[in-house]
Amino acid sequence: MTIIAISIMNVVIGIAILGVILRKKIMPNQKFQRIFILGVQGILIVLSGIMLIGCEGTDIINRISPYINMVTVYSNNVNINIGYSIDGISAIFIFLTIILILSCNLISIRVIKEKTEQKFQIMLLLTEILIINFFAATDLVQLYIVYEATLIPMVIMIGVWGSRTEKKIAAFQILIYTLIGSIFMLMSIGILYSTLGTTDYIMIREYIDVLPENVRKLIFIGFFIGFAVKIPIAPLHLWLLRAHVEAPTAGSVLLAGILLKLGGYGYIRYNIGLFPDLCEYYFPIIGGICLISILYTGIATLTQLDVKRIVAYSSISHMNVIVLGLFSGVLQGIEGGIILMIGHGVVSGGLFLCIGVIYDRCKTRIVYAYNNLVHVMPIMAILFFLLVLGNIAFPITSNFVGELLIFIGLIKKNIIIAFFSALSMIVTAIYSFWLYNRIFFVNEIIKREANEVISSKGQIVADMNALFLIEDVMKKKEERGIDDIGQPKEVKKEQLIYSDVNIFEFTSISLMVIMMIIIGMKPSVVEGFIAINCLELISK
Repeated sequence: MTIIAISIMNVVIGIAILGVILRKKIMPNQKFQRIFILGVQGILIVLSGIMLIGCEGTDIINRISPYINMVTVYSNNVNINIGYSIDGISAIFIFLTIILILSCNLISIRVIKEKTEQKFQIMLLLTEILIINFFAATDLVQLYIVYEATLIPMVIMIGVWGSRTEKKIAAFQILIYTLIGSIFMLMSIGILYSTLGTTDYIMIREYIDVLPENVRKLIFIGFFIGFAVKIPIAPLHLWLLRAHVEAPTAGSVLLAGILLKLGGYGYIRYNIGLFPDLCEYYFPIIGGICLISILYTGIATLTQLDVKRIVAYSSISHMNVIVLGLFSGVLQGIEGGIILMIGHGVVSGGLFLCIGVIYDRCKTRIVYAYNNLVHVMPIMAILFFLLVLGNIAFPITSNFVGELLIFIGLIKKNIIIAFFSALSMIVTAIYSFWLYNRIFFVNEIIKREANEVISSKGQIVADMNALFLIEDVMKKKEERGIDDIGQPKEVKKEQLIYSDVNIFEFTSISLMVIMMIIIGMKPSVVEGFIAINCLELISK
């Protein structure tokens, strides 16, 4: 049933792409096209739900059936089995992908211009079908091709719909970083084929232990570096900061919400799944690298001015905590890493959705330009606060469950690494509440500059609110030399929109909040799908 569902998904998305391309002939009405796209996402959610039900309590080995290999390609005695295999881990990531794409569709209704909306929807659908096929791939060559292909729509989204002048540089940077990392991944795939004569994941799992130790270590390192770029682990993280700052809202949501998870999923399948003994061997080195990344990004976050960069640094910190949990080799750590990946996907995705809405209203992402937005956007203030609670791993949120399990696993593995990684929670709480206070409540720096503006105008104003600040304090910001960080140099008064979230924005952000709370209050919803897979990883 799960294999049928994944095949139907590909057909549905293919029809949707064709429908969007031919929309002028079959869907001349713009509203009808949007309803069509949302309907497609609804069908995909139902299909992914069927997959989840069918995968509960099963492992990838037991998913094998005579119908899994859809196509076998033969060329000069080289065969590539193009097929699908779904277990609980891959099914839940597919479900997350569809939810995030739906949120991107909803949030983009207002901000993407009508004349380019058709192309933008095609990019979203291409991203969706490629990521789904990545999580379902059973052949390493198939996986590599799809992994690389996910770059194409993301690079186009950043290069065409990015918000700043350096968007093309950001698109080029993400392309170069990922391609360089993929060279190591391709090397590992080549070694596996040359030694085992196959690129089929199931066959490799069965015979990987017969390889010499040095060869196995080389393959392990190749996969580790290849996926480390996507996580990313410092110092391979620089592409992500620029990409987030330049990307449109939907691009940032997909980057943080699901594209970074390709690296985590790759670690689960091709490092932990194939080489659990080497995970144990290299854990002190991996743990040290991740600790440096966590502490560095946490401290660097406190110095940022652009709110997108703040959330981007936060994503890097959380993803490195996830890597610690996955490579701990302890059941609780691996389960926590997977749950935190899902939780981080919805929380960081929700935060970028909120930032996109605020930017649409205020035309700036500089923290110094915000003040008392709670009076202008009270609903947004509530949604943002709930997501901040998720970001700091507050109880009853998804991140709390994931981080708690990770730290339990790390305590069993290495108490020193557990202690220093726990410091990330304190740093995260500091910058998360600092950011929330700067945006929605009185900013003392802005208040002081606003008073200077008031004095120069001879006005007596008691309440410092966002309407005043965005128009007048922007000039003070330029005097300090802070410009070209996420906003145009000149913001006209008529460009500013003083309104709270609309129904589409509220729905997209609420989806993230609801998923965050459901997973936090009932973690068994996720654990039921991944428990047997995690046991399989540590018992190999």
